[in-house]
Amino acid sequence: MVFATIITSCNKNDSAKPNKASTILKIETVLNGNNQNLSTLLNKVRGSVGRRGLASKTIWSRKNDYGLGLYISANHVYSLYGWPSRQAQFFDLAVVNPGIFETSQIPPGDGSVALKDSLVADFPLMHFDISLSATNETILPQEDFYLGIIDNQRTVRTAFPQYPANLQTNNALQMYDPAERTKQTLTWSSPLAGEQAIAVGYPQDVSNYPNGAVAYGKILSDGEATLIMQKLKDAGDAEGNIPYNAAAEFFIQAKAVAGMSGGGVFNSEGKLLGIMVRASDKENAPKIIRVVKVSFIRGKMMEYYSSLTDEDKAKLRPFILGEF
Repeated sequence: MVFATIITSCNKNDSAKPNKASTILKIETVLNGNNQNLSTLLNKVRGSVGRRGLASKTIWSRKNDYGLGLYISANHVYSLYGWPSRQAQFFDLAVVNPGIFETSQIPPGDGSVALKDSLVADFPLMHFDISLSATNETILPQEDFYLGIIDNQRTVRTAFPQYPANLQTNNALQMYDPAERTKQTLTWSSPLAGEQAIAVGYPQDVSNYPNGAVAYGKILSDGEATLIMQKLKDAGDAEGNIPYNAAAEFFIQAKAVAGMSGGGVFNSEGKLLGIMVRASDKENAPKIIRVVKVSFIRGKMMEYYSSLTDEDKAKLRPFILGEF
């Protein structure tokens, strides 16, 4: 299922140990728990993940000319019907203002857990080719991502809608990033089968997860993912009918709930591996989360950038040069 818009159930026993695939934990539970390694890792990455509409987004990097947040989220989170075109496109943020405050949040820069009512400016930057037949529910993982920019404009939530001024490039984004993950030489990595990964997002179920949620699970090999695809199909889970694309995605053996789409998946070093886009939801089906690889997203970004005129490249370069 695409899990930005469909609420799934959550066991009351979700305080179980975080190596169980059925476990989804509150961020504050992990931070205050006895697993010091997991708590340290979560604290390193949690400031990179915020809300975007009814789901999530993940700051990939601040290594651009302005020190702003280059983020990744899922097209179905933005809504395919919000894009002017299904063809790859970018927005010249020096000229147009597609920004919005409403429902755009990142954790406070002081490291506190609650997002409260503080909103941050969100500017879609670029998306890539999307099939004309795709819908918010059926879009394939290899098409389900876009890039945006977060600047340092803030406001307090009031009546909908709220719009920021034009993109501000004179002040670097202030965010909670204690290890400066988003400024490291390598902000991302490729998944390694058999390793554990941590997934962070903001469920729509704010009563149980008011400050975000954490899933923890093993990265599956392509062979394991292929075998699980048949088990999903046998269980009648819709994910069994969505082809597995090893070039674009990987599976982690874990459970997710609605709203975690666009949330980040990180390795044990805190490097971003990808964003969550889909998950199984049938009770008797294997619990898996589909993750689009950052390496695939970066490849699409470079391919699109290379296709542009020199004039258009100059408009995009300041925002993405740090991740070339």
